Amino acid sequence: MRSHRTYDLPKKQNGAVLFVALIMLLVITLLAVSSMREVALESQITGNLMEQKRLSSTAESALREAEWRLENNGVPPDVCTGSNPTTLCITEIANTYDTDFSVSTAYKGADGSTTLERSARWYVRDATNVGSVQANCTQTEDILSGKNCTNYYEVNGQAFNDNNTAGKECGPDALCIRSVIAAIFN
Repeated sequence: MRSHRTYDLPKKQNGAVLFVALIMLLVITLLAVSSMREVALESQITGNLMEQKRLSSTAESALREAEWRLENNGVPPDVCTGSNPTTLCITEIANTYDTDFSVSTAYKGADGSTTLERSARWYVRDATNVGSVQANCTQTEDILSGKNCTNYYEVNGQAFNDNNTAGKECGPDALCIRSVIAAIFN
């Protein structure tokens, strides 16, 4: 004989499982969205760092070109004439820390035809006989000619990501660097 068992059916849950599943789905979605925002921010930071390194390298190239031209010039450079010099010349006396690329030379490289991915410019200012820096000359008459003297020059380089041929103000759109070089002309 068999006895009949009766099984009680579970009580209705009234959508509790569905509610918990929706909450879990919401939490997972929020985690995914925040992760995507973080990845996007990291990508922007990485892009900015790469651009900063490219600009730094380009400005360094401009600076080194000006230094190379000073070292290989043979005679002290003349004062610039005009607003767009194509050869090595002195723009002004370096008596302030300001930069002014309005009278600057576009980067051409040592061969005169090298181009870079970014725009680069440079200019040279005379830093001899400014403040405590005095020309070191062996003879008094050499001071006027600049020959046989140690002459000091401030070299400024600039890089920016623009096809504009004119220099820009140093700041967020243009990276500027500076060096001082000593040159002796015979």
